[in-house]
Amino acid sequence: MENQLNTKANYQTWIRMYKLLIFGGISLLLLFVTIFTIPVYLRLLSGMLALPFLYITLILSNSVYQFAAFGGNYQSKIHDLIVSRVRGDENILDIGTGSGSLIIKLAKTFPTSRLTGIDYWGGNWEYSKAQCEQNAQIEGVSDRIHFLKASASNLPFQDDEFDVVVSCLTFHEVKDASNKTDVIKEALRVLKPGGEFVFMDLFMDENTFGDEKELLSALKQHGVSELNSDKLADVLHMPKILLNKKVLGNAMMLSGKNSKRKS
Repeated sequence: MENQLNTKANYQTWIRMYKLLIFGGISLLLLFVTIFTIPVYLRLLSGMLALPFLYITLILSNSVYQFAAFGGNYQSKIHDLIVSRVRGDENILDIGTGSGSLIIKLAKTFPTSRLTGIDYWGGNWEYSKAQCEQNAQIEGVSDRIHFLKASASNLPFQDDEFDVVVSCLTFHEVKDASNKTDVIKEALRVLKPGGEFVFMDLFMDENTFGDEKELLSALKQHGVSELNSDKLADVLHMPKILLNKKVLGNAMMLSGKNSKRKS
């Protein structure tokens, strides 16, 4: 009898659990000091220090619940939204594939497609290539998906290689490129003329992507046509906790096509 332990795909949320554990642990420590320390000034100081850590812990824990399948399932809902914007079904690239949730959803939606998922899978992330491969096998689509470790700032592909390029909450996390607009342009480099893209990221965060209008203008000048920009909160109803600027308050979807080059 075959091993039945791993019969369900494991898609982790975007929130890194070690961060939640760190902030939660610091909060508990400071609360312990506040309650059991005798000097009044130490109790006041630790109590004041505990407040921001408690707030962050609340945000992170509630976000995990809202993103998870056992909670609000918003990670899957956002991926559904991205998939709904995709029209092509041939050669698809997912940049920042994480634990494989989005790319596997695409594979199941477009059964004749060929797909590639890239991720850096760094040591401080809780995803892995092996996890993606196992999830794809469980979901019955492993024969059409190739997973590859690579950085989004330097994709190991030729120009014009893919019909569709998607990415979800990845560009802002790329550490080896200070200019995040260049990372977006790198994603567009591997997209065929006339090919389509759907990107969801914190594009309204000026500290990361600069001025929103300048970003959209730069993409149009780069050769993007039919550029659509939608604030995530306008196209998907979300609970207030997810609208926090530290979560998805700055999230926006960009979609469109690469301009066809002249012969």
